[in-house]
Amino acid sequence: MNFNIYNFLSIVGAVQGVIFSLIILFFHRGRKSSNYLLSALIACIALTMGRHVLSDMQVLKQHPLLESVPLTYLLMIGPLLYLYTRSICTLNYVFDFNSLKHLLPSFIFFIGRVFNMIDQFYFKVGVFEVLNGYGKLEVIVGVFSMSVYAFMTFRTIDEEEEISDADVQNRIWMKKIIYGWSVGWILFAVLSLVDLIFFNYERPYSDYYILFLYLAFVIYWLGLKGFYERITHFTKEVKIEEPEKITIIKSNRLQSDMEYLQKVMEVEELYLDHELTLEKLSSKVGFSTKKVSIILNQGFKKSFYHFINIYRVEEFKKRVHQIENQDLTLLAIAYDCGFNSKSTFNYIFKKETGETPHQYKKRTKPRTAV
Repeated sequence: MNFNIYNFLSIVGAVQGVIFSLIILFFHRGRKSSNYLLSALIACIALTMGRHVLSDMQVLKQHPLLESVPLTYLLMIGPLLYLYTRSICTLNYVFDFNSLKHLLPSFIFFIGRVFNMIDQFYFKVGVFEVLNGYGKLEVIVGVFSMSVYAFMTFRTIDEEEEISDADVQNRIWMKKIIYGWSVGWILFAVLSLVDLIFFNYERPYSDYYILFLYLAFVIYWLGLKGFYERITHFTKEVKIEEPEKITIIKSNRLQSDMEYLQKVMEVEELYLDHELTLEKLSSKVGFSTKKVSIILNQGFKKSFYHFINIYRVEEFKKRVHQIENQDLTLLAIAYDCGFNSKSTFNYIFKKETGETPHQYKKRTKPRTAV
């Protein structure tokens, strides 16, 4: 059995990943679906890494039956990252068949591995033994799968509409995870393809230890940060009515209510309130929260959160060049406009304008008279 410091660090990373996945699995705060998907994602990374380390230590060679144990989940990692992102970016996300179908390829391979293991233990017919030679195919498909799903994940973060400050914090964190993930993916893809093309995928696993150590770091980061987010910035499940069950207001009445809502919002500058809620807005205009939601969703085609943040962004753009604000920082001006955190302000402003607040100020700086 080969054993060195790289084996030790990789095994520790894998064990820590399993521990983190179990902690998050049984943690009761936040959305259950998000917890389950994050737990499964971390476990898949940890077990896949652990299996490769055991192979490098010659453990699998000494115990051939272990070779058929299904502990490689490359095909699950990409879909689980995508589904986890959807679960934290989509209001009232439900893990249904549309979600399950993303995992079907990995399930088929997993079931084949299970049958192969049972066959080797009991029947010894060798019907499924061909699966033991699918390592190269799994690597190729796994690299392609993770590439596609990383792209889909990034698009999900940008396309789904934010519903709260906590939701924005989750998205900011997920973008950082995607950037970190991309580094690991590029490293994995380069090592695997070089091995496959030039060495017929026969290089020792020790050549991959830089990747294993990076994955160990990702596990720590994903696990600790995920646990932290579950405690601090979790989003509760919200009960909402299905769109078809909401009574549609007649077009002329809807237009009148939209104009009235805009007038109250702009005249009283309600968006400057850091703690403005749907309930507060409803109280100010004298409508029920249900009616305000209908006006926003059907009339403006926006959520409450999106609606008020557009006003805040426009207010910032108006104030940033005012003489009385020249001694204030961009963040101080943002706070005066209703934003309550730097990260949320930067995220919302860039999403609405396509540039950072600093870039906007520099680009629109008034010319001084000569």
